[in-house]
Amino acid sequence: AVDPNSSLYIAGLREVHDQRGFTISLGNWTVPVYESNAATPRYDVELTEPWRGANWMMGVPIPSGAAPDPEADGHMTVLDRATGCEFDFYRARHEAGRWTAGWAKTVRTTESGVHPYGYSMRGSGFANLAGVIWPQELRSGEIKHALIFSYPYTSALGAVEPATETDGQSLRGDALPEGARLQLDPSLDLDTLPLQPYERTIAQALQRYGMYLADTGGGINLYAVHPQSYPFNAYEGLLPPGSYPPLPHIPIDSFRVIELGPVTPPWVLRSRARLVPTGCATMRW
Repeated sequence: AVDPNSSLYIAGLREVHDQRGFTISLGNWTVPVYESNAATPRYDVELTEPWRGANWMMGVPIPSGAAPDPEADGHMTVLDRATGCEFDFYRARHEAGRWTAGWAKTVRTTESGVHPYGYSMRGSGFANLAGVIWPQELRSGEIKHALIFSYPYTSALGAVEPATETDGQSLRGDALPEGARLQLDPSLDLDTLPLQPYERTIAQALQRYGMYLADTGGGINLYAVHPQSYPFNAYEGLLPPGSYPPLPHIPIDSFRVIELGPVTPPWVLRSRARLVPTGCATMRW
């Protein structure tokens, strides 16, 4: 079902689109991913943010050569496919042989991709790798999951499921709550649009699965796995060069907001926030 205020929300989306476009965060403000295994060195990571829920994450596998996104958020993720553990970091730093992070948390890849009680690296509770675009998906021409996006006007009034927290600051009447799901009209004939191959792959996913509002950002941005995750240019021939490949031929007016559930106020979300053991790493004070 389409939300009764969908047209109002999409008008706000159009305003941002006309000013800043519709892009993919690729070289900046996204997530480098590194894979670990049983032989990967392990570190006790000190956590430093004032709002942290613990002081240490113990025994974290971090491969040699791993490095966070150099932008201010310093996101980084270590993925262990054998154990199904995803280790998410915010403001990660590696100095003098030790790792620190503003905050870090684990999630199981067999679960929903949302931290159930907040305390995530994103403003909304979504895990770092939930809804990101991988180069192998662009190469195959098919993305089999919903995407996530950032947006400037995220509501200060609260979030809707599946979001479990919010960093929304906007009091505009057309501000979107984090957790909102948007869908590209499935009746839109993509053959009538001058889509580049990567745009078509993304547009098909947006028609089939949609995109969830997962963070506050400077524009309407999807997320792709950071190129520094690979020892080679994994996006060569798949995306245009640059840190923010554009999506100029996906019509923003053809989106619709799927019916929103009840909005949970920020103070209620904060009161629910707690750590949930995943068996991937131990959190200690």
